[in-house]
Amino acid sequence: MAERSPLFLGLARPPKYLGLPVGYLVALATGVVLPFIWTKSMVFFLVGLVAYPILWFVADREPHFFEVLRVSYGSVRATKNRALHGGDSFGA
Repeated sequence: MAERSPLFLGLARPPKYLGLPVGYLVALATGVVLPFIWTKSMVFFLVGLVAYPILWFVADREPHFFEVLRVSYGSVRATKNRALHGGDSFGA
């Protein structure tokens, strides 16, 4: 029930700027501004114009994508048996 409530949805969504959640906007700005500074090529602004609607569509479907990545890579450490199983195994 809480997931369908407009109040819950409004309080749980991430902050947006220019229509994108902040994580998406940072990724877009990093992918456009830094290469522009390095190469001084206006092509990267065209890449940004193409990437913006794509990121907007993805953010509409999954607004917490970058937060999930940040939490999962920031707090889950590799286990000692990673090489044995080909991944992390937290079982007993």
